[in-house]
Amino acid sequence: MNIWFTSDLHFSHKNIAGAKVSQWNSGFRTFDSIDQMNDTLFNTLNKYVKKGDILYFLGDFCFGGHDKTPLYRSKINCDTIHFIRGNHDEHIDLYKDSFTSINDVMTLKYAKKTIFLSHYAHRAWNGSHKGVVHLYGHNHGTLEDYGLSMDVGVDVAYRMFGEYRPFNINEIIDIMNNKNIER
Repeated sequence: MNIWFTSDLHFSHKNIAGAKVSQWNSGFRTFDSIDQMNDTLFNTLNKYVKKGDILYFLGDFCFGGHDKTPLYRSKINCDTIHFIRGNHDEHIDLYKDSFTSINDVMTLKYAKKTIFLSHYAHRAWNGSHKGVVHLYGHNHGTLEDYGLSMDVGVDVAYRMFGEYRPFNINEIIDIMNNKNIER
């Protein structure tokens, strides 16, 4: 069993998909179509996250029709998905049976580390001065991480790894252990 984190997949969000489909000046990603973006996101997620793993999804699941949430959820192989609400997830509670849990924020413990999860970046969080790690999304890598915080959105993963993929908990711990943070 592995533990994974991701955020901001924005399934079916045409304005984020790419310049060829976006009404924005350039779009955000570089896909030629919404279907290409969705297929890539599902395939890459399932390449890493397996049925018996645990996935923490830090918000902004889909866009342009929340009624597709159960269909999109069914395309993810992982049985256990803990969902943290994002700003585009106002209807997610209608689909509570599709997820293991749905919360605004969440704290978990792993290998003597405490991890605080939120869709939004915080400058301070409970235990931030005591080594508690903070994972978030929402900003698509546009904010500089602060202290022991990190954006785990797929757009950040793409810049780091060249794939729209989730982060493994061991990658997170390695990244945090390599930060030079004064406490």
